Order: sequence, then C-alpha cells, then structure tokens
Amino acid sequence: MPRIKQESGRVRSIATPDSIPDIQSETPSEQVQRLRPIRSAAPSIDTRVRTSTASGLPGVVEDEDDDLMMMEVRHNPKAEHDLILGSQSVQGSFVGANRALRGIGQKLKDINDALGELQARGIQHVASLPELVLVGDQSSGKSSLMSAIAGLSLPRSTGTCTRCPIHIRVSRADEWSCRVFLKQDYEFCPPNHPLTERDVTAANKFPPWIKLDPSRQARREFKTVRDQLDSEEIETVLRCAQVAILNPSTHYQFFIPKSRGEVPESTRQQHLEQVKKKEERAEAQFSPNTVALEVKGPDLADLNFYDLPGVFMTARRAEDSFLERVVQNLTREYISRQSAIILCAVPMNQDSENSFALKIIKAQRAQNRCIGIMTKADLLPSEDGAASRWLAMLNGEAHQTGLGYFITSRQGSDLEEQNKMEEAFFNRTADATGEWPEAFDDFKEKCGVEKLKAFLSRKLGEEFAKILPEVKQKVETRLYDIDNQLKKYPDPPPNPELEIHKSLAEFTIGVKNRVTNQDFVSAWDARFGEPFKRFIIGLKPKFNVKDNAKASMPICIDLENDSPSSSPTARKRSAPAMDPTESSATPKRQRAQQANGIVKTEPQDNPFALTPNHVRSGTPSTPSRGGRSKSLMDIRSLIRRAAIPGQPGLISATVYEPLYTEAAKTWAPHLDWFINSTFAFLQAEILSILDAAFTHLKNRAVYKESLEHMRGFIESQKAELRTQLLFIYKLESQRLCTKDEETLKRHQASEMKILVRHRNHFRIAAFNGEELRAVPKMEDMTDEERKQEEAKMSKELRNLGPDPFEPELAVAAYIRGYYLTAANRFVDYVSIHVMSGLLPRVASVIENSYLHERLGLTDRAATHEVLQRLMSEGPEIEQKRRDLRAEKETLDGAMDIIVNLERREREQAAAAAAGASPSQYGSGFDHASQADSLLEVGHPNAVAGDRGTIYSATAFGDA
Repeated sequence: MPRIKQESGRVRSIATPDSIPDIQSETPSEQVQRLRPIRSAAPSIDTRVRTSTASGLPGVVEDEDDDLMMMEVRHNPKAEHDLILGSQSVQGSFVGANRALRGIGQKLKDINDALGELQARGIQHVASLPELVLVGDQSSGKSSLMSAIAGLSLPRSTGTCTRCPIHIRVSRADEWSCRVFLKQDYEFCPPNHPLTERDVTAANKFPPWIKLDPSRQARREFKTVRDQLDSEEIETVLRCAQVAILNPSTHYQFFIPKSRGEVPESTRQQHLEQVKKKEERAEAQFSPNTVALEVKGPDLADLNFYDLPGVFMTARRAEDSFLERVVQNLTREYISRQSAIILCAVPMNQDSENSFALKIIKAQRAQNRCIGIMTKADLLPSEDGAASRWLAMLNGEAHQTGLGYFITSRQGSDLEEQNKMEEAFFNRTADATGEWPEAFDDFKEKCGVEKLKAFLSRKLGEEFAKILPEVKQKVETRLYDIDNQLKKYPDPPPNPELEIHKSLAEFTIGVKNRVTNQDFVSAWDARFGEPFKRFIIGLKPKFNVKDNAKASMPICIDLENDSPSSSPTARKRSAPAMDPTESSATPKRQRAQQANGIVKTEPQDNPFALTPNHVRSGTPSTPSRGGRSKSLMDIRSLIRRAAIPGQPGLISATVYEPLYTEAAKTWAPHLDWFINSTFAFLQAEILSILDAAFTHLKNRAVYKESLEHMRGFIESQKAELRTQLLFIYKLESQRLCTKDEETLKRHQASEMKILVRHRNHFRIAAFNGEELRAVPKMEDMTDEERKQEEAKMSKELRNLGPDPFEPELAVAAYIRGYYLTAANRFVDYVSIHVMSGLLPRVASVIENSYLHERLGLTDRAATHEVLQRLMSEGPEIEQKRRDLRAEKETLDGAMDIIVNLERREREQAAAAAAGASPSQYGSGFDHASQADSLLEVGHPNAVAGDRGTIYSATAFGDA
C-alpha cells in the first residue's frame, strides 16, 4: 500500500517505484520528487523523533496491515507547492531536516521561536546567543554533517574541503532564499619570505592574515540564490565565495557566478573554469575570513552555526606545515567562545585516540559544552572488537563529553539520497549499504541526523533559558543608550525658520544680559582684574639697602671705597642684607641652611612661573618678583656715569628712566596672561549661552556655523583689545611722564619712609655688631609700638651721623613712587578697556544682528536656500540617526519577543496551577512526564539525567 500524506483534509499520493516518470523527460523539480525516499517496511531502528498521537500532535500511525501512513495535521494550511519547496530541506518519509523538530510541544516551540527570532534580528552585538560550532579533523565528515543540518549542498571534495569558516544562519520566512556574504575581518599581508611555523605566534595566530581595525572590517554581499531546488547552483555559489576569500588580491565580484539563463551557457562554463584555476592556484590555502550564509524559508529550523576547516596534523606539502598551527589556532578561537555549543565530528572508520579536535577541546576545557558526533558509521570496521571502543564512548567510559554522543551515516551524493540511505542503514532494511551491529541497539535514540537536530533544539533552548535574564538586561541597557544618543540627533523641526530665529533671539538676549551683568563683571574682576593688579604692583623695583652699613660708623669713612676703613676695635660682624619690601623672614629664607651644612639656593624669580595658563586654574597666591633687586652701590654707579662735569651734587634725569623702564618691561607676560584669560572666560560664557539657545539644533549646520562665527568674532575682539593694550603698555614702558604731581609726591614720600626705616635698622644693627632680627611691618604694629621704635631709632641715629647714601635712597624712593603712579594708571587703563570697552561692545555687536548677517538671514530673497543650508546635518549625522533608529527597531522587536515569551510562560504556569488542560494553549505537552522526557539533560554523556524545564529559546518548525 502506498504511503499517504494528508494535509488540511487533502489526500495526496506520494510517488512509489511504479509511478516514477521517464527520467530523461523529467524536470529538476520532478527529479527531486522522484528521489524522495520511500519508507521501508522493516524499521528495526526509527531515526525519527517520535511523538505521541494522543494529543493530536503529528505522529506515525500503523494500520492493521502494518503498512505505514504518515499523517500531518497542519493548523495553518499552505498551498500545495509548499511541499515541493520544502523538498530540498530534507523532507520525505524521514520527516525531513526542516520538520524533524516538530511535535515536541508548544513550550519548546515557544522557546525556539524566541531564540530564532532574536538570532534573525541580529542582536549578537548586544548579547551573545547560543550558537553551534562544528569542528573535527580533516576528512571527518563535517561538511556532509553540516549539509544535513542546514539542508544545503555545501562544497565537497577530497582532502581539505572547508578552507575558511562558514557561518550559516537558518531562519523561517515566507519565501526561500540563500544570501551569501563575504565577511572580511582580516587583511592578507604575505611576508617577503616563505612562511614557516615560526611565523605563527600568540600575537599573529593566522599568518599571512592580520586582524583589521573594526572600522575597516567589511561585510559584502556576494550572491543570492532563490531556487531551493537548484542544489547545483547553491554548491557553485558557495564554492566560488570560498575561492574569492582565498584570493584577496582579485576583486570579489570576479568570482560571482552567473545563473543559468543570465548569460550563454558557454560563457558561464568558461567563467567557472577560470574560477577553478583560481581555486587550484589560490593565493592562500586557508583564511580566517568568513563566508556567511543567511538561509530563510518556510518551516526552516532556526539555527546559527559555524563550520570550521578540518584540523590536521600533517600538511600535504612541506611548505604548508605552518598551516597545521594556523587551523588549530582557528579552532581554538571558536571553541573558546563561552556561548558556543561544540559539535565534534569523530569518524568511526578511524581510531578516536587520534582525533586532534578532541584533544583541542580537552585542552580548552570545553568538554562540558561539547556534543560528540560519530560520523561514517557505515564505514565501521567489521573485525571483532571494532565496536567496543565506540560503545565505551557512548557509555561514558572514554572520551567523555558533557552532552554525549550521536551517530550518523551520510552516504550518497545529495541530501535526499543521504537521508534515504541513513534511514535504511540504521533500520537494517534490505536496501541498506553496510551492516549496523546489533550491539548499538541500546543507543537507537542516538542514531540519525534527525535525533541530533531534536537534541540540538532542546539544548539550544536550555542554554538560552540560562542567559535570558542577562540578554533582557543587556537589550534594555542598549535601548537606554540609544534613546540618549537619539536625543542628540532629533528630527528636523516643523518650522525651521521659526526655530532658528527663536534660538538666535534667545542667544542675543542671553549674551546681552550676561556680559553686562554686574555679577559677570564682578566675577571677571575677582578672577582676573584683581590678580592682574597684584601682579603689576608686585613688580615694583626692589633695592637692597644694606650696602656699606658699617661705613656710617663715626670713624673714618671713605666714600670712594665700597669698604669702610675701621679700626680693629670697631670691627664687628655686619648684619645680613634685606630687601625693604620683603617680609621679616626674608634674611632667613635667603640663607636657609640644611642639616648637612649646605646652603640652599633660592630659585630665580620668574614672572612666567606664577602665571596661570588656564582660565580656571585659579589665582596665584603671590605675584612674580620681577627682575633682580638693585643695590645702593648700583644706583651710585649710575649717578656717577650720568654726572655732568662741573655740576657737582646734581643727579641727571637719565638716571631714573632706565631704573623704571627695566621694571615696566616685566609687565608683558602678565598682560598677555590677562588678555588670554579674559577672553577664555568670555568665550566660555558666550558659547555656553549659544549651546543652551541651540539645544534642539545642535546637530544642524546652523549651530556649527554659529559656533564658528562666534569663535571668529571673539578672536577679532581679542586682537582689537590686544592692540589697544599693547599700545598703552608701550607708552608706559618707554619713559617717565605724569601730570599727577600730587600722587607722585605721595607715593615718593611713602616709599622714602619705607626705605629709610629699613636702612636705619641695618645701620643700627651694624653699628652695634648685632645680627639684624626681623623688621616688623608698619601695618602690623600698634601705635605704641611705632612710637617706641621711633624713639629708639632717634636715639641710636644720633651716634651714627648722616647716611652717606641719602642721594641713592632718594633716587630709589622716586623710582618706586613713580612706578606705583604709572602702574596704577596702567591697571586702570587696562580694566576700563575691558569693562567700558570690550564688554559693552560685544553685547552691542551681537545685539545688532551679528549672527543674522553672518548666517545670511537678512537677505529675504535667499531665505529658502539659506534655510536648507542651515538645517542640513551632513551625511554622517543622517546615517548615524538611521543606524540608531534601525538598531532601536531591532532591539524593540527583541524586547517584544522576550516579553511575549515571558507572558506565555506566566499564562501557562497559571493554567497549570489552576488545573487547566494543556489543549487550551495549543498543541502543548500531554502531561508533565512527557514534557520532562523531551527535556532530559545533564548527564555527562546524555544517556540519562536530571529532567529540567526550559522556558525560553528558538522554534524549529510549526507544531
């Protein structure tokens, strides 16, 4: 009796041997239908995933005559041609690669649906999702196994087949398609010498390939195949894509094959011959770059896996020996991914002890994430004891893997033939090729690709369940970051002209109110005006008044000699020198002695050392001292050089000017600091107001242009102010000139009093042979203390007589008095240029439509073009917004998937608690024991183990 497949109430006859059409006249589609396997009548081992039919789930039903009839009840019937489209995805009496995971319960379906949809949305850059990595030794049957899992005809050849990682993502869609991409993460950089094993290092794992910077990595679409039935085209495209990866110096588009009908067949074959030559003489034997496949179609299993080049111990050519370590490094890198479930292919026609892939997995301590796949079961040696090694592995006695072992036998030239022959082999039917030992009957649930797929579905769901809370948290965090970034790139306003004018008005009013506000002026004065004044006043000329203090003793004084001529009885130790404007601790500071007896040298005064370089660096505690102090003898020398013969007692005017101008020229660095700091402060305030006024337009050209115009405006004002102040500085530093005689005399008298007081302290101390102690500051003394000092000093001075340096002291007092007069005048001019010149001018210019003119908004005729220019963002920002929105849409969808999954879990849990029937929630598990039996995990070799309930992962087929 022929098998009958019932779908949505329609009964369709499946081809039997008697109904096969003429092979020569059949179409490719008819050939696929013909080659669909026919179920044997003697199933000693069923390689399908069996499910109960009591709940109405799909199942296998035997009639009274033991003839098999496969029934499939579809809740969402599709057109009849869907059956044909699904044939390439390993369909038929063997249930099929894309339907093998059906009927295992609504709960697992929800889990797999969620994981599959998340994988399809591409959120791996946010959270790592479980994925499969297939590894194995060379010629271990990996490619055949991967073809069966993916439902695709991958390239197969003798020796090395896969020569770069192949990344396959399988997901469901309304229409079938296979998009092929080339993922370039590495650059081909061959050295100038033949590669050897020495070139393979920890820092350079894949020579001659060098890791590219992320900004240079690329993903290029190669070709899309839309005919699922054309297995030859699929295999051709994949082979050509791999050859393109291995020949990076040739543009990848050269390798894109033409489909039948696009060009004449002779042209197509000629191109394929050229590609074949490139394959035979490939620039690289292996590549870490990836050929990526996105396979979509109805009822496809949602899987995400990598097929890696096979590991080998010995290269075919001696010059390729370095490739042994390169491929091993590639395998280690993928195995080390903690989210990866590793499928390790171990062929049964070879000794498992020689599996280098298993050794790498053990070295990486990844056995707990590993599933062993015993491939090529049909090639198991027939001699006695050949099966014992493999049975020991199945029983967990050797080469233990955390997820156990499965057994496959992939014979035949295409997927349909492989499925048919695998089923016949494990069922021991009459048409089976090879004999399957009865010793393996205890492991019939481990035989066949379909059983492996069902297990992978359950395992992926389990792993996804573990990380679901973490995935949800990472998605939420990324969505929060995207929302914050999108705030920086808002949509264009509905009325751009109004928004621009509102921002300009807000900016204009803000600047005017700020720079003319008393708080702003006071803040500027406190931070820059007053410190500048202290700097300039602090540069007052310094004079050392201790010179020849002993010469004033009432003994023979030689005014022509710097040293006094004193008798031995009058020889006393002189007091140390002191600057009259220094603090009382100055002598000790100048002669500070360390514990080792070495005199500590004071650093030279540097007017730049105390100059703050940044507007916010604060005010220095003390001003710069300026130049070196002059002694009274220095002044005497100047007087002598400038004296006019025949005019004794007169001091030339030329003596005063150099002493003053030398001090005034030290203002330059402080003036420069003042100008820079003032404008840094002003610019910070203005740009802050600009930022606030253009908050919603900061990604537009109007903000960028306004920013540049304001910076240019501030620089022009800075240049103008600098010119004005430098002119004043030049006038002040060239010569002595004042009409303010009263102020000059007041400062001169005050400075003379200070100089004479300090001078007298030195003279008295020198006369008495005492070391001068601290001279207290006048402002720190009480009235009584001042009277006592004056009385004591008057008494002591009677014994000293006139000071021989009175003319020099008079010169010093005049210089200091004039300096204070000019310095205060200069500080006033500088300050008034800022407060009464710069700040009002800035406010006025900006208020009078400065930015309107610069932006071109005063010309009504050009308003439309101007607005277009001002509201433009530039391609980078527009692309950034599109990317963020696309990512947000992806992650919003991901969050919906996760939330819906959690909702269904809660509903099912509530229904179970209320005693609701599982049928209320679709085709769920019949009862708890059945559900648990589908989710058995945990045993090291997956023979038996603890039962666990999975609550989230990917869907493989409709239930």
